[in-house]
Amino acid sequence: MTARAWEPTKPRVHSIAIELTAFCNQHCDYCYNAWRADGGASIGTPELDVLLARIDRIVSAVSLEHVTITGGEPLACRDVFAVLDHLRARHVRAQMISNASLVTDDIAKKLARHRVLSVLVTLNGPDAELHDAQVGGAHFDATLRGIRSLRAAGVRVEGSIVLTKRNADRIAETLGLFASLGVRKVALSRFSPAGYALAHASELLPTREDVTRALEQAVLAKREHELALFSTMPIPPCAVETSRFPEIDFHDCPIGTPQQEFALGPRGEIRHCALHRDPIGGGAAGGARDVLDPSLDVAAIFAAGDPHRYRAVLPSYCEGCEHATRCGGGCGAAAQWVRGDHADHAVDGSGAAGTAQAPGRDVDPFVDAHTKRRLRVVG
Repeated sequence: MTARAWEPTKPRVHSIAIELTAFCNQHCDYCYNAWRADGGASIGTPELDVLLARIDRIVSAVSLEHVTITGGEPLACRDVFAVLDHLRARHVRAQMISNASLVTDDIAKKLARHRVLSVLVTLNGPDAELHDAQVGGAHFDATLRGIRSLRAAGVRVEGSIVLTKRNADRIAETLGLFASLGVRKVALSRFSPAGYALAHASELLPTREDVTRALEQAVLAKREHELALFSTMPIPPCAVETSRFPEIDFHDCPIGTPQQEFALGPRGEIRHCALHRDPIGGGAAGGARDVLDPSLDVAAIFAAGDPHRYRAVLPSYCEGCEHATRCGGGCGAAAQWVRGDHADHAVDGSGAAGTAQAPGRDVDPFVDAHTKRRLRVVG
């Protein structure tokens, strides 16, 4: 009998961002949720039995490394701990993205008992004036209390700063605040005009000079406070010379790679990432398809590589660039929201690849601004 190499019975998926609810107690100018304008009322929150059934359908189809619990604000969802219980029973690890302003000592202790991997919390300035101006209300003090409660309960907290035109000169101070709270790992996420944030692109989109100044401050703060810094939104080297900042771990767009984090929306649709507008496998007529649709091949939706060939489509701007295959042209989701032009290969119910929905992919608005062309929002 010929020995056969071990093969996984299910496709491996690095991560899925589960959007528990569309509701959020904040109204951030930089929010990538498309539904933020009405506070999420038009989308709402799925019933618990439906949400758990969606999770089971996915877990049965693919092998998950972990999930990211997000929203909206996940702690505004009454079922958040029931979902964490269910994930633990299915042996799926979970981390969370939260603004932390709803965290109490009791909630922090519950999160500790559920052994969440970490909670990612955003601060967009070192004081209430700057932070609150970007999150739509007086939340700064509550967020600080939430971070302290999480830390006291033994929950790992990671920080995040959304780099905008408003806060680019206050990065060192903000990192210093994180360090004073005991947070030693921080994501530097440059603003992306996706979803609700599209309406604020002109006022928040940083220039290459803004981002360069922010990174220079970040490196000094890293050395002073012994921080671990990484960049979550791609910063193409044609716009900013990232090689100048070896102390920062720069991430490229992970779509189409083994590190991709898909998104499960409140309607049950799967998207390439949380910033993307359109679902995968929308069918010939377009529109979202719930993973509970029995005709949908869920495993095919998540299969890496040929089913969507996302990274094979680059902006014409990137032709001939030696960084193109790694960089991917920056953020395709932002390009889609701003320009309305995005090449995506749909997956039908059988898992077969469809045809390109658009002739090409336009330029990431951050890179576009670097070329000195006028920001022209069309969709």
